[in-house]
Amino acid sequence: MPLKRTVKNTSKPTSPKASSSGKTPGSRKKRPAAQPHDPTSDEALLALAPTYAAGPDMPVSVAERELTSLARLAHAHAARLARIGITPDKVALLARFARRLGALEKAWQKARGAVQLTSAQRRLRDEAEALDARLVAGGRWGCRNDPAAQAELSRIADGSGLADTIQDLRDLVDFWSDHESALGVTDITRKDLQRARTLADALEDAAANEASDASAAHALELRNRAFWAADELAKELREGGRYAFRDQPKLAARFVSRHRATLNQRSRLKAKKAKADALSEQTAVI
Repeated sequence: MPLKRTVKNTSKPTSPKASSSGKTPGSRKKRPAAQPHDPTSDEALLALAPTYAAGPDMPVSVAERELTSLARLAHAHAARLARIGITPDKVALLARFARRLGALEKAWQKARGAVQLTSAQRRLRDEAEALDARLVAGGRWGCRNDPAAQAELSRIADGSGLADTIQDLRDLVDFWSDHESALGVTDITRKDLQRARTLADALEDAAANEASDASAAHALELRNRAFWAADELAKELREGGRYAFRDQPKLAARFVSRHRATLNQRSRLKAKKAKADALSEQTAVI
């Protein structure tokens, strides 16, 4: 009778825990990919230097239109711009900034409208804004042939908010004091100018309420920061466009901000006029 050969079982017993888990390397959950940095986000805007919170130097509606127009122009000439380092991503970012700025302006206007003002204060604010626009419109017509006056009106008209409206009224009273002779060709009266002073004083408390409201202040800060961040990027694209198309002056000129170009021209004319007036006074004294 042949002997039975005994084979020793060297395999390790399977752990109940291991056998019941059913996990395989392929079933591990992958970590979500990190979100790309978005310069237009709230977090990115709030991380910018405090100087970005300053008020815009042009109406936001004008800035939004110019940014959108510039992004379209740059997109149409993307290949040429890419050769000098302005990538399609930068052009796309400018378009996003334009949309973001418009959205933040609406958010601020909504937050501003929710500020707790009395019904009397709201009526005064509406009257002040209407009078502000009327005094500026009168100046545009009455001083249409005076470039220095037009530059001053453009400076006054920039900005937004109740505090800015109050300052506008005071500046416009001074403006019309200097251009009193032009009142005759407008429908502005001296009573309007007196009313502007009264409204500016009466709305000081309302302006303080608007400035101290946390939601409105936050919305305003985000809008301002988006404006200057977009402006910074726009300057790069404008300078790049003028360089890339320096051999095509008409096309290069389209990369210039029309609003700022107009203001700069008027400022130069104002300075030239002031210099001429000073020289004329010196000659008269002699």
